[in-house]
Amino acid sequence: MKKIISLPWANGLIFVIAMWLLSRVVIVVAMQLIAPLLNSSPPDYAVGQLGFIPNFVPKIGWELFSHWDGAWYRKIATLGYDYANDGKTHSIAFFPLFPLVTRGLMALGLPFEVAGTLVNNLALLGAMLLLYRWAKGHHGISAARWATAVVAWCPFSLFGTLTYTEGLFLLLTTASLRAFDNRQHAWAALFGAMATATRPTGAALVPAFLFVAWRERRPAVAYAAALAAGGGLLLFSLYCAIRFGDPLAFIHIQKAFIQPNSTWLNIVAGVFTGGRKNNLIKVVMVFGGAYLLWRLRTKLPLVAVAYGFCSLALIISSGVLISVGRFAYAIVSLSLALGVLFANHPRWGYVTMGLFAILLVEFAIKFAWWQWVA
Repeated sequence: MKKIISLPWANGLIFVIAMWLLSRVVIVVAMQLIAPLLNSSPPDYAVGQLGFIPNFVPKIGWELFSHWDGAWYRKIATLGYDYANDGKTHSIAFFPLFPLVTRGLMALGLPFEVAGTLVNNLALLGAMLLLYRWAKGHHGISAARWATAVVAWCPFSLFGTLTYTEGLFLLLTTASLRAFDNRQHAWAALFGAMATATRPTGAALVPAFLFVAWRERRPAVAYAAALAAGGGLLLFSLYCAIRFGDPLAFIHIQKAFIQPNSTWLNIVAGVFTGGRKNNLIKVVMVFGGAYLLWRLRTKLPLVAVAYGFCSLALIISSGVLISVGRFAYAIVSLSLALGVLFANHPRWGYVTMGLFAILLVEFAIKFAWWQWVA
């Protein structure tokens, strides 16, 4: 009897692992085998990035997983933080949990590139497993499968394989949202605090939880959990105050990372002029994602809808617009919404997955060549 009861979850486990493994293999093949065979070149603006080598040509190795922000996380994990209010870029812009966990694995003798890649990939798998169970509980097996397929094959899932924070952030936010949805407030607070120690956009959990606690007339412990979810952000601020004398150092440094001509007006205009594809992806993921959440607001868990809108509002209002596609990918509510949509319209889902796979290969090759993706 136990075997019969556990069979559906066993099938779900196999499906999730298969989606995760197959999509990761595609990324590795594109970066490690295809990219070195192509005749390309890194852009001029990569020269000032940490770890960049002039006349760079990708070669098979773990180093390909740690370009761009990965190089910043390597610096934090190996040398610690630095900061000066001098208008230049400094590592304090990047939050501490991912390099801290990676540093823990490095203590076992692993180099940063190996440790960071393992942390992010395994965390992404964990996030997909949690999302599957959450979606299945609310919407059934079909929606759960589509939601996890979206997480696996979205072209920005590339950043769930690199030495970036996407996998860890998705794991922690999904765990926190699912716990709050199940009224497990202590777990929601714990995972939420860890999420806000991973990325600043985790702060969207706090207003989302407060709204749901008010809307569903939950007890005081729900409000306490909502506020406690911001604990990671507060602890990092305290660290900045003690270490650098500036509790908002991670905010003040953002001006050095902001592109002066990057505005939503330019992005929308760019859909019809230069850089059409990149700008179109940003517009579709952010504003299309908001529209999808609104259309499905009565079908999705309230906490997922609230978190999705709070996260999108945070992204839209931020000055760092060059990475909004990647930031939108890390909003698990959008994957859940797409899972519900594709469960009802599977033909759309198959076409989208095919397009996702093509873009995923393209993004992986570009990243291997130090070309900007997101």
